[in-house]
Amino acid sequence: VAQVRLIFKLPPRAAQELFPDVLAPGHLAYVERFTPFTVADSAHGMYKVKRRRDALGARLASVIEVRHIRRSCHLLPVSGPVIPREWTSSTVLDRCDTFWVNSFSDLHMYMTFY
Repeated sequence: VAQVRLIFKLPPRAAQELFPDVLAPGHLAYVERFTPFTVADSAHGMYKVKRRRDALGARLASVIEVRHIRRSCHLLPVSGPVIPREWTSSTVLDRCDTFWVNSFSDLHMYMTFY
């Protein structure tokens, strides 16, 4: 699981300089990564993911080819008994670090997990 932050394409001159003698990639995506799946929760069968961070606490990110993105997924924020007021639909992905991956969002997602 990763959060897409930016989709871009290298200008032809930069692509030629960075990828001499090979076919330059098409569109690229800057993504922030989450932890891999481990064990599904026994109560509801969903997997928990957390933002991956380096030793200094910065989010781990990668640049990947857009063609490697498979699908979107629905993330449910994990909170304590009270949901923080600053979490809104616009900010929760940036303010929360732990999520459940909703494997029940659609049939294809369900079949991917089970």
